[in-house]
Amino acid sequence: MAYVRTEYPQWSWSHSRQQIFASCLRRYYYNYYASHNGWERDAPAEAALAYRLKQLGSIYTALGDGVHRAAQSLVHRVKAGRELASAEDVEEEIRRHLRRVWRSSQKNREEFLLRPKRVDMLREFYYGTGVSEAVLDSINQRLGQVARALVASSVWRELAQPGAQVVSCEQFDTITIAGTPVFAVPDLIYAQPGGDWVVVDWKSGEEAEEYRDQVALYVLFVREKYAVAVERITARLEYLNGPSTVEMRFTPQDLQAVERQAAASMEEMKGFLTDPERNIPQPKERFALTEAREQCPWCNFYELCRDELEQSVS
Repeated sequence: MAYVRTEYPQWSWSHSRQQIFASCLRRYYYNYYASHNGWERDAPAEAALAYRLKQLGSIYTALGDGVHRAAQSLVHRVKAGRELASAEDVEEEIRRHLRRVWRSSQKNREEFLLRPKRVDMLREFYYGTGVSEAVLDSINQRLGQVARALVASSVWRELAQPGAQVVSCEQFDTITIAGTPVFAVPDLIYAQPGGDWVVVDWKSGEEAEEYRDQVALYVLFVREKYAVAVERITARLEYLNGPSTVEMRFTPQDLQAVERQAAASMEEMKGFLTDPERNIPQPKERFALTEAREQCPWCNFYELCRDELEQSVS
């Protein structure tokens, strides 16, 4: 499909968009509006910088990406009838990913400035803060635990059953709520031989209540996309660092609440638009900086906010 330039981004909604909206309106503005078209050669300086900063990762997001890549590899191995990889092999696969991102962040700064979408860059290297020894120790300790928990998951036994079917693995897709495209990227969806469906979400960090809302949206996605009765869908949060597994079932009433909450969030976001039909945002100043200023140095967009933050404390 040919690229078609648009002056403003397409209106959409997602669980991650809601999280950013709730955490900092200025971050929300930079992430979803100011960065639009920032990839163009003649993009305004702020748009180009916002787009570049949007691409930054962190050591923890790199770990999460490595875990998801390893899980995806295991899915393919099981469905191909191959032997499951060992925990040691999985740990090494994750480490290779982390080493590659680390080396890119150390050596490829100039390339990142030119082609930020194609070059891995950790926020810790871009801003020069580095990664503390305590964080590195934590990551190293977590790697072995995460790899062992991933290999020990009951998912692989269930996928190996005759008749089990992988429906989706890390696939980007949408449903529609209140006339709005809603993005969902479930880690894994599979159908069991008896007709039950499972939605799996791998987590390499700590348990959080907000993940329940995320997987509830995934269950709604499965019901709408594949016409599966909600009673046949199990959501499974696999906390690999625990390790622990939380299984959840939802009722039709639960999913109605998910739709209502999403629609209410959409309306709140639209309150920051001058033209909802074209998704034109109000001026940047309408998107206030967070009151939790201690978080700002760890935000991707700190470079864009730094002067304003310094003025606010002087």
